[in-house]
Amino acid sequence: MKAITYKEKKEELEKIFRGYHQAQMKLQYLKEKSYYPSIQMDTIRERKSYYQDKGTQWIDSLYSKEELEKAIQSYEFILSCLSEESRRIIEKDFLYKDKKDWWVLYYSRSTYYRLKTRAMEEILYYFNCLERS
Repeated sequence: MKAITYKEKKEELEKIFRGYHQAQMKLQYLKEKSYYPSIQMDTIRERKSYYQDKGTQWIDSLYSKEELEKAIQSYEFILSCLSEESRRIIEKDFLYKDKKDWWVLYYSRSTYYRLKTRAMEEILYYFNCLERS
């Protein structure tokens, strides 16, 4: 089995956190969306299928909302499992995308890249464990 490179780890984490941000945006949309069908006064004739379609849409959005909440909780749980330094690096580099040189106040260049590699391996390990279960 071939070990993945630093660049591949970074790309994988960027993809993972892109999914996290998308899940948060979709959940926010579903929370703001009205789940109840609106009354249309200009409807001349009611169709039975109209209400069946609305009911199906409502149920689908509820399932989707629950799935998104579970996914976001999984991300947050994994972040809480990380060591303090790993969490700081992952949050600033991948989650919140702080300015590029944020680490200068905390670490030397070699220490930063060593800790960043360790943090990426740690979080990828947790995501891998989550996928297996």
